[in-house]
Amino acid sequence: MEEKAIGEAVKVSIEYGLCEMLNREAIRGDVAPKDGNWGFNIPELEAMFPEGTVDRTVERVYKELPKWGESVMDARSRYANVVQVLADKHPMENLLLVTHGEGVGASITSFLEGATVYEAEYCAYSELRRPIFCNDQSSTAGKFEVLTNLGQTGISYSLTL
Repeated sequence: MEEKAIGEAVKVSIEYGLCEMLNREAIRGDVAPKDGNWGFNIPELEAMFPEGTVDRTVERVYKELPKWGESVMDARSRYANVVQVLADKHPMENLLLVTHGEGVGASITSFLEGATVYEAEYCAYSELRRPIFCNDQSSTAGKFEVLTNLGQTGISYSLTL
């Protein structure tokens, strides 16, 4: 089996839409910058990854960080939108999206009908899958299926049917 360098096997891009919820529910108000500038230097952050890992050709879903004071529902909608858009952009790829607890929870509530997430532990994760139907030169994606089993991945939720 041929060994690949990490940059050949895994590609990384930083997506603003997967950032923490920017509100007092997630971040203390006295920590939030008064001018709204969080001071993230994307090239500096990208330099932390191994050589050849960062894919600078990826177009971000969100061109900038959300504004301070977004509602919890707006943040959840943002997370679900990013998952959907990235999956649609890369239908034949496996994606690993790293985000915060609210984002992981939103990946369950957005794609599992009747789910209400009440806890996402530190390092919780979810797994989603959807069928891809290929015809000649085009493909069509089906609906997401949540593969995460209740309580096994650090996410606790209830289902209302």
